[in-house]
Amino acid sequence: MKRDNHQKFNTIYLINIIIMCLISLASLSGILYMTFRGSRLTNLETEKARTEGRDALLGQMEDAFREGRDPLSVIRSLYPDRVVIDDYGSYSFYPLEDVPRSSFAPEDFEKDERGILTYTGTRFEHVRSGIDINQNTFSIDFEKMKEQGMEFVNIYAGRFNSRQEFLSDEISADQMQKAEDAGMEIFVYVTLTARNAEAGEIEGQELVSWLENWKGHCSDEIGLQMVYPSREPANEIARLGWTEGVLAACRVLKEAGYRPVICADDKTFCGLLDLPQLEDYSKWLQEYGDYPYYPYEFQTWRYGASIMLDGVDGSVFLCLRFEE
Repeated sequence: MKRDNHQKFNTIYLINIIIMCLISLASLSGILYMTFRGSRLTNLETEKARTEGRDALLGQMEDAFREGRDPLSVIRSLYPDRVVIDDYGSYSFYPLEDVPRSSFAPEDFEKDERGILTYTGTRFEHVRSGIDINQNTFSIDFEKMKEQGMEFVNIYAGRFNSRQEFLSDEISADQMQKAEDAGMEIFVYVTLTARNAEAGEIEGQELVSWLENWKGHCSDEIGLQMVYPSREPANEIARLGWTEGVLAACRVLKEAGYRPVICADDKTFCGLLDLPQLEDYSKWLQEYGDYPYYPYEFQTWRYGASIMLDGVDGSVFLCLRFEE
């Protein structure tokens, strides 16, 4: 409850700031317009312009909330040239990058009573449903997953520690074998910690060695997951280091015959990585919702968790994979 109240307070506070900024902008626009016309503004005319601008903006926001729109969507509509990320009650604003954009809209997806999304758009001819499992998925019946329309599985296989040592997930090997027996397509992903090119190369080599045991059992498309550090801001120097780290790991995997892809949530993609440098690699997006707000191209979307699927003990995430 405290967290909900904190998020509500931050949302209201931010909306107030936005309103005041836009009111000031509207007032300034009115002043410049009147000046351009060669008229001298009186205090009364200035106040009238300010009031009209404020009333217009408040009216638009009132209409949006009356229509049932959530505060975050209203804030995002006020910043079309920014990517606005909600981070547990605080907000981050990122400028749009000059990289290929996605073209999804809310009407491109339909959700059933189990929380499973179906793509109804026209751009992609082949869109497959799948699941994403990790160490919190205790047991799963992959045959039942297939019966419920799941065609592939992303399996979290482990992570690197700060010394670039790979810590494999013990459950993943067992799950991989069961998924293979059920005839599901298997994709593996791991978490990197490399903050520079040297560390990225080491982690890439370690991962290639580990993957030798699974050649022929999983796809050669390997996910490299990046996670935004919780205790430090990602300044430009840090962003450069993280980007060089994942690029180095990608190069090692590519030279070994694999197809590396980069996995992250919207905050990590926008705030931790230099996206223009990563254009050569496909992306797996982790963003929960009924349609992807993230504005750039991606291949696989992990959009939410479901407890409505039959045959699962523990948590399982739902995914869509877009193939042209």
